[in-house]
Amino acid sequence: MELAALSEEFGDFYAPAFSVRLAGADVVRDLLVAVSQVEAELVMNAASHFSFTLSNCYNLESGQFETGRGKPLLELLTLGTEVEVCIGYGDSASTPTTMLGQVTEISTNFPETGAPDLVVSGYDHGFPLTLGKNSDSWKDRKDSEVVQLIAGGFHQLATVIDDTADRHKQIEQNQQNDWEFLKTLAERNSGADKSVHYELYVDTGGAVKKPTLHFGLPRLDAAPVVKLKWGAGLLSFKPQANLAGQVSKVEVYGWDVKRKEAIIGRASASDAGPRGKTIAQHVGALVRAPDRQPTLRLRQPVFTQAEADKRARAALGEMTRKFLTGDAESVGLPGLRPDRTVELAGLGEAFSKIYYIEQASHRVDSGGYRTKFKVREAKR
Repeated sequence: MELAALSEEFGDFYAPAFSVRLAGADVVRDLLVAVSQVEAELVMNAASHFSFTLSNCYNLESGQFETGRGKPLLELLTLGTEVEVCIGYGDSASTPTTMLGQVTEISTNFPETGAPDLVVSGYDHGFPLTLGKNSDSWKDRKDSEVVQLIAGGFHQLATVIDDTADRHKQIEQNQQNDWEFLKTLAERNSGADKSVHYELYVDTGGAVKKPTLHFGLPRLDAAPVVKLKWGAGLLSFKPQANLAGQVSKVEVYGWDVKRKEAIIGRASASDAGPRGKTIAQHVGALVRAPDRQPTLRLRQPVFTQAEADKRARAALGEMTRKFLTGDAESVGLPGLRPDRTVELAGLGEAFSKIYYIEQASHRVDSGGYRTKFKVREAKR
């Protein structure tokens, strides 16, 4: 979508709006408490984070934080309280939901002069999966089936799960929190071309407004949510093509239980598409000896040659996509979220292309509404 169309929809971006709801009650309109800033940091493969600042809510006479109706504010701000953060333009009552989460931290500061503010922060509903350590095992299951049991069963989340092809005789979780375990499962599964591993994140569930765990392939081929041109919506962009951490090949080591012998899966950068060939040429120019080419060696629980090769190609594909990354800042755009693509233009031939969003931070304060986001090249 062109920025001009969004500009028309959002009133030329002149009237940023937000709302923060605690257990369904709008902080500004229902509780009559001023919010001076709100921020939502949306990430992949980890729990997303939010924070907001409540101002002018300390009553010097009573010595406590109060709502505009005179009720104790801290009684409403208990840890674990459900929070809905909405950021957009126009009518704050109808702004899109940016994040659903729970309060995990409340802090304040009593300054030398002036009244104290309350800073409230927390995480999305992926956070409970990071607590504790669990051990469990499943027999004759697909990874996708285990993800459904943990996310949809144990944690009562809605789910969007891509099916995983392989059925395993045994899947074990050994003293890991549930998020770490699901992330491990994501990293060992890939698409048909074996070059992209699964991603893991929690979002708002769209119009349903229900915390939803996503486990599946990244949407690299999706249409860009917007086209941003440097100087016209795209405020800044800092790209980085970095050869550090790149390798010429990946080897994955496992063990064939029946044959009692090692399994080695291999993948070469020169076979990983145009980007992989470019990386292989640059690495080869730095390290000319064929037997000294940088190699990533991984020991993973693989039990067949096909599985080892699959993981090697997925690991290599993930590394090559991190060759070209970038940090960008734009006018506030609610549609810029992880697992989306964005087209950046006006950056010259080398950097004007479609990128995949890995992280997006939406912030509204006295300076207005801006979005910062981290990207990597979307091309496979």
